Amino acid sequence: MIRSVAVAHVWAFTAVTVPFVAAPGASTAVVLRNSVSGGVRAGVATALGVNAASVCFGLLAAFGVALAVQRWPIVWVALRIAGAIYLASLGLRSLWRATAGHRGVAAALASRPSVHWTRNIAEGFFTNALNPSIATFYLLVLPQFIPRDAPLVATALLLTSIHVGLAISWHIAWAAAGGSLSEALNRPGPRRTLESITGMALLALAVKIAIF
Repeated sequence: MIRSVAVAHVWAFTAVTVPFVAAPGASTAVVLRNSVSGGVRAGVATALGVNAASVCFGLLAAFGVALAVQRWPIVWVALRIAGAIYLASLGLRSLWRATAGHRGVAAALASRPSVHWTRNIAEGFFTNALNPSIATFYLLVLPQFIPRDAPLVATALLLTSIHVGLAISWHIAWAAAGGSLSEALNRPGPRRTLESITGMALLALAVKIAIF
């Protein structure tokens, strides 16, 4: 597969992907929040969900859906609205826990052990699946790095594996960092600060998605 793709295209794609992965976004915020509230395991589960959504987008791009999506712009409108609503709901939930005072934080801490890892995976998956920037990356940007004489499906899957490999490494690093600080940050004061910052960041991303 690698031989069929020009090395220059792979390196160019990697050069574009690294800053895209490292830029702060909704997926990183959710991974960090869940790892702080539920430990490393919760953060890793969220990271798996996030990158499962990326794999799904890679499969869509590989099998030509990108061309179909470009022909029906209404799909982008629907995705943008759904993504903005979902991120806003996550942000409002964080802000509610922050502004509810000690009782809100205590309730969040009390509910932490009951959160099943499948919920973390689902939250990560939908955060990325409803993120228009990820859809744009896979359905519009990624195809530009596929040479005309290269096999479309194999090349798209190769590029997808590069992005997912970089992204999951980045997210797991954040999960480990958040998990190691979870005990300190889960005290009422630091937890309210974290919830406030996360909530405002998610709301800002929701507004950005809705407007642009």
